[in-house]
Amino acid sequence: QIILMSASINSKELADYFALPVHNGLNPVCVFKVEGRPFAIEEYYLDDLKDIFDFQLHPQSFGQPAIERKMYEVAVSLIQSFDEFEKRDNRERKSLSDTLERGSVLVFLPGLGEIRYMHSCLSDKYQRWQVYPLHACATLEEQSKVFSATVPGYRKVILATNVAESSVTVPDVKYGKLSKSCNSVYTSFVTFSILVLSLISRICHCSKHCFCHASHEGRVTIILSSLQHCPLGSTVLKLKKLDIGEPRALLATALSPPSVDDIERTIVQLKELGALTTCLQTEENLHDGELTFLGMVLTELPVDLHLGKLIILGHVFGCLEECLIIAAALSLRNFFAVPFKKHVDAYR
Repeated sequence: QIILMSASINSKELADYFALPVHNGLNPVCVFKVEGRPFAIEEYYLDDLKDIFDFQLHPQSFGQPAIERKMYEVAVSLIQSFDEFEKRDNRERKSLSDTLERGSVLVFLPGLGEIRYMHSCLSDKYQRWQVYPLHACATLEEQSKVFSATVPGYRKVILATNVAESSVTVPDVKYGKLSKSCNSVYTSFVTFSILVLSLISRICHCSKHCFCHASHEGRVTIILSSLQHCPLGSTVLKLKKLDIGEPRALLATALSPPSVDDIERTIVQLKELGALTTCLQTEENLHDGELTFLGMVLTELPVDLHLGKLIILGHVFGCLEECLIIAAALSLRNFFAVPFKKHVDAYR
């Protein structure tokens, strides 16, 4: 029995992968669906908004997605229109309250540069908005502000990267504005992960009303397995430790296998690192090798393989403490806090 929890998993693909041979054929495993009680979500696309805000809808390029400056203006106008939207909603519900309850807005943006620009666009309008940035580099104080209660008569607007989708839940969000997303993609050509701007991979139902920065045709579904966008070095070493076969052949049987070129380049890099030998049972093998003592130790260290080798060499040469400090510093993105739009204060 296998129990998996995921909001984006393709259950049919998984059922087919674990199919059982029955009467000269494959019988997919049973999938039990438990219906939940989702909130009613209203989804809007650029096609639905272009008549309201009078803008030209340009076709999106899958190869080079980008946010046009005009789209920032559309987003600001959209947030401004929520006042009329809520007044109409109050009239339809025949609410007796005189105070207009202004729902919070969560705007997804790819990165810090887009957050800064959107922040300046909103600040120039001098509306009754409380605008909070939310991203990985934000200080703890800035992150805490997004959970604070909104001042009566004001609207809370959160400008966030996808950290708000995977790590944070803001309970009072009523409107969601989805823009382009930024995904971490690993490339073995340069042996580190890079951030790549992409079209929205799926609609995340983060609010009651969801406004998507894409046309109906522009919505795509992209589900990358961890083997396809993460470094393969540690995976290959663990397979070698289990001694269950050639890594290239084993990884090819995965649910969403990485490319053969990435596997072969990873094995070459492990040989250069000294984690694998160039030979397999005294015969030279370009696509496999024996696990060395260094490779055995690296499988036990929960760090990047190059940093792991640095720590091991620090122990060998009697400078372990210094190497641990260097490895710890290199494993962090940046341990200096930089408050939003306060770079001079942060430098001081």
